[in-house]
Amino acid sequence: MADERTISVGFVNIVATPHPKGIYESALAAVANKPVNIRGRDWGIITKPIAVKGYDNLREGIVSVWTDIDSSEPSIDKATFKKVDVEAALREIFAKRGFNNRSFHYVLNIERHKVAVELKNDLGKTISVRQAGKLFEMLLSSLNKDKQTYAVTVVPDEDAIDRVLGFERLDRVYILLKRPNPGDHDGGDADEVLRELDEQNLKQAEYAFARQPGTDGIHLNDENETRAEVAAENGYVRSSGVTADGKREKRSTKEYPRIVTLALEAGTAALSLIRDQAQRLRAG
Repeated sequence: MADERTISVGFVNIVATPHPKGIYESALAAVANKPVNIRGRDWGIITKPIAVKGYDNLREGIVSVWTDIDSSEPSIDKATFKKVDVEAALREIFAKRGFNNRSFHYVLNIERHKVAVELKNDLGKTISVRQAGKLFEMLLSSLNKDKQTYAVTVVPDEDAIDRVLGFERLDRVYILLKRPNPGDHDGGDADEVLRELDEQNLKQAEYAFARQPGTDGIHLNDENETRAEVAAENGYVRSSGVTADGKREKRSTKEYPRIVTLALEAGTAALSLIRDQAQRLRAG
């Protein structure tokens, strides 16, 4: 129906190294209510995550973003369209308050170390998944030190790697692989990727591939395909190549975030839908 109310949810992957029990909840609590400048005059915070009744593995809070007004710049009188200096009383208000505030729920799955973030709330206000990811990244990076680091990645759509590598002729591939958490993947080749980083004391690794001229394109071997799959949620993958209709394009897993749009039926709380999405998250 045209008047059907919906919300949208995106997802952020957080990897703490090392990751003792309780690290994700305590990290978000440590950066709660500390404003960061996410773009231009836009600022954001998260509130402290709190326990969710009936869900031992979930914690929830609020993301708030707002715009600061620069009171040193003149205003305009909308009746006369003349420049007017901002009065002292207004300057005091602008210093104390942010404007155009938008608030969104977030739910942390502490077992999967992923966050489900409301991108479109029940009032129709929005935040992009990139902005949400940047907010968490900027907040958590403030906690980085020699023996404890945090990496944040926006979770890509399930077919992101297929789309990024799915050229008719694949010319270039770049893989930025950040260290995933042990146990995030179900054994096999993915664990071998982590072992490779571990043995060399690597925080991250970069791989770049270019097509040999005169060939029909890059064909990644199994090892590099696994690296790409792990990097999609722990780093990113970008590529360039030629499509089936002869167009040259560039692609990146950053361009294909996982976003779920949900119908908000009468009597249903938006937060309950977001909790459900957080509960469904798998490790990655």
